[in-house]
Amino acid sequence: MSKWRFSLLSITVAAFWNVQAATITSFNEVENNDGLLSVPIVGIDRKTANLPQWGFQKADAEQVSSFKVPLENIDLAYLMNVSIGTPPQPFTLLLDTGSSTTWVPLEGCGESCGYPPHTLSPEASSTFEQTDMLFGIRYGQGFSRGFYGKDTFTFDGNFSVPNTEFAVSNMNDGELTSDGADGIVGIGPDALSKYNNPDNVVVPTLVTSMKNAGVIKNSTFSVYFKSIDDTERSDTRVNGDIVFGGGKL
Repeated sequence: MSKWRFSLLSITVAAFWNVQAATITSFNEVENNDGLLSVPIVGIDRKTANLPQWGFQKADAEQVSSFKVPLENIDLAYLMNVSIGTPPQPFTLLLDTGSSTTWVPLEGCGESCGYPPHTLSPEASSTFEQTDMLFGIRYGQGFSRGFYGKDTFTFDGNFSVPNTEFAVSNMNDGELTSDGADGIVGIGPDALSKYNNPDNVVVPTLVTSMKNAGVIKNSTFSVYFKSIDDTERSDTRVNGDIVFGGGKL
């Protein structure tokens, strides 16, 4: 089977603890103040990852000195909650800084989408607008395709981003389901999105849509990772927040 590969969401790190699977109830509250929107994220150990176990990495022989350092590869994915449509339909999506298109699976796609936990019913949303533009993207060996649309994105039931452009997938690799995710939040540069449609149209990312809607002041974001106490490494997730609009100390 093929494997999804991402930048932020599939981070390979040197670590000494195991990260447990995330559940929807582990998310904290969304916060909005001073032009910033802080959305909780949850780290999971990706079940589809095929990574090497403990080993030693040696520096190149051509270097003046060499040394060995024990490393363990852990493939982490970071999830966030968002709702789409009116009334809101809930989704859990993986964050990706290496792509610029947000997509969710279409209702009824079933096996073609890996039977995701949540799917979008466009007919059930009074604010959904479908476009004629097709969608297609590849992530390493993974893929997703479908069509583009517009709708309202809502965070924690309180903070809305109307007319957000995103893709609806009627076929994809289906492996996100094992990570507890429905789709992807692509928050890379807007310009990358032109490679995801045959018309080479630049589609605004969720971050840009937040800025255009006045939800945030700047088209930027930062990521905060919660610290892990040494005594809790065996059973604690790497959680944190993504702060849309800038940074928060």
